[in-house]
Amino acid sequence: MSAGNYFNAAEELSEKGVISNNSGEKYTGEPLQGSTVRTYNYSPELKPSQRYKLKAGSLPVLIIDTPVPAAFAAFEADGPVDIEIECTIDVKWVDVRPLKAGVKPKIVEGKIVFTIPAPGNYSVEINGNLDYPLFIFANPKEVKPARSPDVIYFEAGKIHKPGVIRPKSNQQVYLEGGAYVIGAISSSEVENVQISGYGILDGSYNNPQNLMEGRVKPMFPVENGYTVTNSSQQFVVFRDSMNINIEGLVLTNGTTWQVVLVNCDNVSIKRLKLVSDNPNDDGIDIVRSRKVRISDCFICVKDDCVVIKSHQNYPDSVIVDDVLVEKCVIWNGIWGNGFEIGFELMGDVKNVIFRDCDIIHVEKANSSAVFSIHHSDKAMVSNILYENIRVEDAHHKLFDLAIFRSIWCTDGRQTDPLYPLFPLVGVWDCVLQIPPDKKEYHAKFRGKIDNVRFKDIAVEGRFPFSVIAGYDDAHKVSNVTFTNITNNGQKIQSLETLKLYAEYAENITIN
Repeated sequence: MSAGNYFNAAEELSEKGVISNNSGEKYTGEPLQGSTVRTYNYSPELKPSQRYKLKAGSLPVLIIDTPVPAAFAAFEADGPVDIEIECTIDVKWVDVRPLKAGVKPKIVEGKIVFTIPAPGNYSVEINGNLDYPLFIFANPKEVKPARSPDVIYFEAGKIHKPGVIRPKSNQQVYLEGGAYVIGAISSSEVENVQISGYGILDGSYNNPQNLMEGRVKPMFPVENGYTVTNSSQQFVVFRDSMNINIEGLVLTNGTTWQVVLVNCDNVSIKRLKLVSDNPNDDGIDIVRSRKVRISDCFICVKDDCVVIKSHQNYPDSVIVDDVLVEKCVIWNGIWGNGFEIGFELMGDVKNVIFRDCDIIHVEKANSSAVFSIHHSDKAMVSNILYENIRVEDAHHKLFDLAIFRSIWCTDGRQTDPLYPLFPLVGVWDCVLQIPPDKKEYHAKFRGKIDNVRFKDIAVEGRFPFSVIAGYDDAHKVSNVTFTNITNNGQKIQSLETLKLYAEYAENITIN
């Protein structure tokens, strides 16, 4: 990794980027009226997008293509910013999401122009097509740490290839805006660790298929004391740790679980941007962890976007408790779910809140849901709240709360001889049918779902169906409340118009 002296603010502005207001005036050291924009200094080795060009406040901004396919651009802003986009294809319609932002794009002389109202994360979609969107990441001002032995510092303007970065307790990993880092981050049994900066962490080389076929050298051969063979290193992972802060980065082309917390306490995740489209590329996995705060993130992945699990080799007393996910923009690809609790739930999960988020897409699939609790183990899942969430585009299921046996649970694996004979196809993936004479045996491995509330959920466009399905009379889904559920502004008044199928469920109400 790079070394060198830390620049002061004036040097940083002149050498690392340029500040202007929306009229393109150069920064002179005097306070500017209105919004300012700062771009990043990337390595000249990074090729610009072949599809898009972008100006923010009249400044050109590098756009980077990803294999999704999608492209993204990042810059800093402190207020509204005028955006101008050129596109190599014929453009007749543009959507800018989330719709809550109220952005009204126009096509002027073949260019797309609009104003973003504030720093935030936006998806620009052309001609109603979900292929090849452009994501705009307008960041608030970057806060840079002073250089010290406890700061692992990746400078702007360079491509870094550190492999697996392993911060120790009381250390900071900093990716400066404009830094491009090909690697991963992993630590166990640490505390007071910060991962920050507006740089890019690239997982393209972390691909098991590439490794097996010898296309690239393995960059991630060792993880947590054992050798990984034909497998992927989890992207940013902390295990048995506490007081962890992860903030700002762009994570691109993750090929497995991306941000993973296993038995961690007191974790803050802010302003992350995740862009990938690979099997098993969960966005943020909260595993047997407590007091987790996630906010202002943009997550576009193929698999589950934010998922809570309670498995791995820990005692039942190691549970998930006190989780808050808020102010995030979510795009779930054709696998997985938007907000998922499950499948692996061996320890209890309680006191979880998802609120004030925008679900801009949950793409068409035969198993995906916007809100899902897929319970295939023995735990109690209780006190779950989904509140003030806007659903813009969802295709299969809206609410999906179910208790079943799956290939991921204690009593049902892919190696189970019954699996090829009894897959349950249609509503869920990876779920196993149970022969009638085995129902009672498998009941001892099942848990319960209790006290789940959905409040102020606004669905635009199509209104998907929903499922609440317990396992048997002793393992039900209980006490589920729907309050102020709307479709295109009209309140849903009954469980029938909610398009809800229910079995082994009790005390399900709507108001």
